[in-house]
Amino acid sequence: MRYIDADGVVKVWPGKAKNRLLILKYLATKFEPAKIYSEQEVNLILMRFVADYVTRRRDLIENHLLKRTADGRIYWLKEENRVKD
Repeated sequence: MRYIDADGVVKVWPGKAKNRLLILKYLATKFEPAKIYSEQEVNLILMRFVADYVTRRRDLIENHLLKRTADGRIYWLKEENRVKD
């Protein structure tokens, strides 16, 4: 993919909304279904793939790919975004 290098790292953030959503969906695949994450764990995962992990974490929430508690302490993959076998 044009935006992701051979190691799976996002090298360029897309300008078009539809391509940004594709990259966000790709990032969502890095989270395990039914697993609960702390904010720090989410950050550590995202840091491996994007430089601006804080903005991308927010983007994942705003695009309904990840969910979190109101206090932002617990995160999880939104059920309909889980990869199905």
